[in-house]
Amino acid sequence: MTKGQILQRLFIRFLIAKKFEKYEFIQIWSLFIENRKYLNTEENFEFIYQFFIQLLEKRFFIIDMEKLPLKYTSAYESYELKKFNLPEELQSAYESIFIKTKSLEKDLQKSEMEIQYFEEYFKEYPVIQFQIELLLHKKEQEHLKLKTQVDVLKELIKAFD
Repeated sequence: MTKGQILQRLFIRFLIAKKFEKYEFIQIWSLFIENRKYLNTEENFEFIYQFFIQLLEKRFFIIDMEKLPLKYTSAYESYELKKFNLPEELQSAYESIFIKTKSLEKDLQKSEMEIQYFEEYFKEYPVIQFQIELLLHKKEQEHLKLKTQVDVLKELIKAFD
């Protein structure tokens, strides 16, 4: 990995951890180097500024042009920055895994609600408790499977860091 790639990755990780609202670039830079004094060189500043321009072109920031100096507001999700920073051949795999994870997380939430309703109806309808218990057990098994899938996909996402 080149020095520039390392610098970009550090900057992306910094951005992922923060959100900005009406910050000048120099303020963003100052926060970036605050705990990384060793990076505070003119060469690094210029390199990161050029990289920041690429981020602007990708619309990861909103530009406030009402007055000078220009101010920037975050308009990104962390997964978008991570994807942008990956080699091109990995971007589609990352996005696919991310989208699948989000979809399964929604299914997982739905499954949790269904389990709650089965538990509620188990108490409410004692006459059919046996049938409800079978359905509840089946739903809990599906829930466990979904949770395991989500956990595995999250591990895969971490592999991209």
